[in-house]
Order: sequence, then C-alpha cells, then structure tokens
Amino acid sequence: MYKKLKSNIWKYFLLILTNRRNYIPVLALYFLSFPNSEAQQIGLYTGIGWFAGFFLEIPSGYIADKIGLKIALILAKFSMLVSTLFFVFGNSLPYFILGSVFIAFGFAFTSGTAGAFLYNTLLGLKKEKNFGKIEGKIKANVSLVSAGMILTLPLLTKISLVMPIQIYLIFDLIGIITAISLFSPRIKYDAEDIEGENILSQLKRFKGTGFYIASIFLGIMGAFIISLSPYKEPFVISLGFPIILVGFIMSFSRIIWFIVGYNLKFLKRIKIQKLLFYEIFLFSGLIILSSQLKNPYIIGLLLAILLGYYQGRNSLIQEYYLNNFLINKRYKATMLSIKKQIEKLFQAGFAVIIGYAMAISFNFGFLTSGISMLILLLSAYPFAKKYLNKKEIRDS
Repeated sequence: MYKKLKSNIWKYFLLILTNRRNYIPVLALYFLSFPNSEAQQIGLYTGIGWFAGFFLEIPSGYIADKIGLKIALILAKFSMLVSTLFFVFGNSLPYFILGSVFIAFGFAFTSGTAGAFLYNTLLGLKKEKNFGKIEGKIKANVSLVSAGMILTLPLLTKISLVMPIQIYLIFDLIGIITAISLFSPRIKYDAEDIEGENILSQLKRFKGTGFYIASIFLGIMGAFIISLSPYKEPFVISLGFPIILVGFIMSFSRIIWFIVGYNLKFLKRIKIQKLLFYEIFLFSGLIILSSQLKNPYIIGLLLAILLGYYQGRNSLIQEYYLNNFLINKRYKATMLSIKKQIEKLFQAGFAVIIGYAMAISFNFGFLTSGISMLILLLSAYPFAKKYLNKKEIRDS
C-alpha cells in the first residue's frame, strides 16, 4: 500500500504536465487559417470557454468530493482528450466552441481536485506537513519541461500549424492512463467532518474563519497579475522586441518558476502575513517599474520574474489553506474551488478595466494597474492580517 501511495507523487507530475495546453498561442493562428474565419470569432469561442469554466469551478470541486477525486480526475482527462479532438479535426467555429467548453471542463475538474488528491496521498504517507514543498517541486519540474515545449512551438508550426495541437493527443492519452492508475488513499475522518454537507452549509461555516478575507486579498493580488499577463508580449513587441523571441519570455518565467519551486523551504521560514506584505511591494513595484522603462528586454525579464515567482510560490498558499481553513476534511476540492472562484470574480472585473487602460497605451495600462494594485492591497492588508497569524505548518 505504501508503494502504491508513493507512486501517486510521480504520477501527479504527469497529471499536471498533461494538463498544460502550451499550444494555446498557436490555436488562434490555426483557427484563422480556415476559410471564412474572423478574428472576432476567437474572442467568441474563448469567451464561451471562460464562462463555462467560471460557472463550473465550485460545482466541479463539490462533485469531485462527492464522486471521488480519482473519478473526477479521470473525467477531466477524458474531457481534455475530447477538446483536443475538436480542435484537431474541427474546421469551423462550432467545433472550437465545443473544444473550449470541454477544455474548461477539464481545467475545472483538475484545479482543486488534483491538489486535494495529492494532499490526501501525503496524509496517507504522513507527509502532509511537506505538501507545499513537494507540490512546489513537482510543479517546478513541470514548468521546466513546459519551457522546453514552448520553445519548440515555432519549429513545429513550420511543419504544420496543427502539429503542436496533434501532439497533445498523445499527452491526453498519457494523462488518461495516469489518472486511471492512481491509488486512492484511505482517509480517516472525524465526527465534525459531516458526510453529505452541501455547499451552502460550507459557505456559511467559512464565515468568521478568515477564509473570505484572505481569499479576497489573494484574489485581488492574483487577478492583477493574471489579467496583465496577456499584455506582456504586445507591450514588449510595441517597443521593438523581436516577435521570433517572444516565446523566450514565457520560457524564462517557467525557469523562474522552477527555481522558486525548488526553494520554497526558504519562503516557508517567513510568516505568511509578512510574506504577503512583502509581495505587495514586490508585485506592484515590478509592474510600475516595467511601465517606466523603455528597454523591451529588461521589461520582458521583469515580467517573466513576476509571473514565474507568483506561480512558483502558489503551492505554499494552497498548503496554508489546507492547513488552516479546511472546515470539513471530506471537501478539500470544494474549498480550493471556492477560493479559485473568488479569484476568477476579480479577474473578470479587472480584465475589463485593464483592457480600457491598455487601449490608451501599454505604459499607461501597466502604470495604473501597478498603482491600483498597491493601493487596493495596502487597504485590504490590515483586515487580512488579523486572520493570517494562525498556526503555520512547518517542515517536519
């Protein structure tokens, strides 16, 4: 049993790796190669996919906890395969809409579920205190492989625009086989871990725990960073950055992710409330500085560091939630999905506002975003700090 549980850890690497969709930048170009396709239709199929993922986020976590995390992960992998098939064999907007919906389903049923499954595995191995460090290293390895995959995109597109997407049929099959081979750990529950507790009951019980305050604070922080991410390439290109080198920005961010993921033990020595306070100035400072520079190479470097560090340290945040805000051990995926949904709500609002700012100029958009982020987070921090001084789990 111990060996089967331990095998879940390396299989988690494959689960996360096969969930990456590094072909997304090529997908729009492939769609535009079809007769009668129009640029505005890209916004339509991506928008429908985004809304599908938005509305599926919380229900997916709850359903996963009810039917079993392993079953949910298997469904997610089959959904990813179906989406890839629609993209590869489709040749019109309806196929791409369906592909976007299925990919949203796959992402939604993986986001909180995969982390919850790994946490249960570590509970069985009595290593749950090291969740952040273990998951951080796994995702760091995934980020390094992704960096290489991103760099191969230009080479594959020279052969065929659909080639980068076709390769993911193999990845999806590997993902399905991996999900089926997972070993479900047996978890002991306490009396307060009510079986069959509905979402509304859990939402009410989170009140007063600090869950909502912390999620709003982190949601604002993450929403700014994620909403700005699509503009980093157009920003540096507008300043003369060679289009052929754009992939290196994302690849470098993955390398930063790798470095941070392998050094989370140093971040864990900092109390969570202090770490987040420092990050207010780190994140907003990098964004503001980027807006004032003229050298596209330095700007690309700074934004890659911003994104890589943010993603690399996320496992620590997830560990903190699992150790401090879990009110019902039967519903780990549900809690993580609720947190993710709050972040998506802020992303939706900020994406629209930032879009208007970017229409004036990229410099203006990044500058106002950085200043707004600084003001909002400093205003929210005193409220979040009260709940961020709970007992923290250290490495065993």
